[in-house]
Amino acid sequence: MHPILFKIGPLTVYTYGTFVFMGVAAAYWLSVRDAARLGLDKDKFSNLFFWTVIFAFLGARLLYIIVEWKLFIAHPFYVAFSRSGFVFYGGIIGGFIASCVIIKKYKWDFLKAADIIFLYVPLGHAFGRMGCFSYGCCYGKPTNSWIGMLFPPASPAGAAGVKVIPTQIISAFFLIIIFLLLLYVRRKKKFEGQVFISYFFLYGTFRFIIEFFRGDPRGYLWIFSTSQWISIIAIITAIILGNRICRIKK
Repeated sequence: MHPILFKIGPLTVYTYGTFVFMGVAAAYWLSVRDAARLGLDKDKFSNLFFWTVIFAFLGARLLYIIVEWKLFIAHPFYVAFSRSGFVFYGGIIGGFIASCVIIKKYKWDFLKAADIIFLYVPLGHAFGRMGCFSYGCCYGKPTNSWIGMLFPPASPAGAAGVKVIPTQIISAFFLIIIFLLLLYVRRKKKFEGQVFISYFFLYGTFRFIIEFFRGDPRGYLWIFSTSQWISIIAIITAIILGNRICRIKK
């Protein structure tokens, strides 16, 4: 709950951005190391990672604009360029599209490369959620239970002046669990793409559940949030793709 990490003269270093940077840096270093170990060109994989991250941020912002289109119409400049305002699934979609194009360009095995990239997505995401906690965004519903936390009044989570569920911390914890599970899947995997598919199944399941506890403004369609609908699609796609690959391998 410290949005500003430190200041040096006119330079302000924000905690949120620092955590995001650490997450991206950790994912980059580990994934490039794995790519080199598995025989993929290190420089080409670095290029793949760079453009995947760029389009991930663009996709995250774009989906936020789509979900909050009324706010965007009222305050287009603020929504487009504010420090907050990202939807993670938009990042996944944007990054996925970019990676598909580049992997095809390099004529690599898509599932092999995807296993490397998506192994470290939850690790980087966990850092990002800690950044959310420091800023006070992506918070949970009000609660009087022992788990409730009171955020500073100036933060999005503290504006109402009540304790809320710290969904950021909960998410960071389970993202680390997902990362550890994916490490186990990689060690035991029976086919290329198993890590990639497992990520979407595991994260989709977790995200669908945690959405019920989120208290920040959510875009809704019928009874579920936008992220829950995308989670349902991710889970179903993972199951179908996993079964299809298993049948082909047999």
